[in-house]
Amino acid sequence: MFRVNQTAAILLIPLLGLQPLCLAEGIPNPPPVLREPALGEEAVPQYTLPAGTGLHVLLQTPVDTAINQPGDTVEAILTQNLYLNGQLFLSKNTRLIGMVSRLEPPFQGRDAVLAVRFTELIQEDGARVGIAAHVRTENSEHFWGGHVTPGTKPVRSTQRVMGIGEYNRIVFAGPRAMGSHIRFDPGEHWIVVLEQPATITRSQPEW
Repeated sequence: MFRVNQTAAILLIPLLGLQPLCLAEGIPNPPPVLREPALGEEAVPQYTLPAGTGLHVLLQTPVDTAINQPGDTVEAILTQNLYLNGQLFLSKNTRLIGMVSRLEPPFQGRDAVLAVRFTELIQEDGARVGIAAHVRTENSEHFWGGHVTPGTKPVRSTQRVMGIGEYNRIVFAGPRAMGSHIRFDPGEHWIVVLEQPATITRSQPEW
């Protein structure tokens, strides 16, 4: 029979900086919350990863705006085992399944746009958990690319700096360059951020 004291478990969780959880959206991750089984329930540990939790993952499928289409499957795995109070509760073989949620090809004047979302977590024993998560990017709307390209015609520009004087530099004007595609190869490191809490039940009570 497995039973856990929720308060003691929370106090003993050494997660931050040691496991594939990270700071998400600038806020330290709270630890997973364990729920003690109710009277009459099977004594299987259940815990919740709060919204904002960041999981370090490695991409397993190539993603390329020159090849993929919206809706294509994307798969990743955890970078390492995740422990709770010295016991394994998410294996590095845990898989995350998602899809290309946004894809816009490049054109003259702008780079391609790509976004990936994850919708399912598959534990090593095959148990599936629905999740809602995005990949952290430099953009607040969680996509890559979309940058405006520079012009293609070099033009001499006179710059004036107070206290220094004038100097010339080359800037690019005229028609803008063709945008670039975005490609990620397997092995790319991403941080997947949960948008909603994810409740996970262990099916191995001996852990």
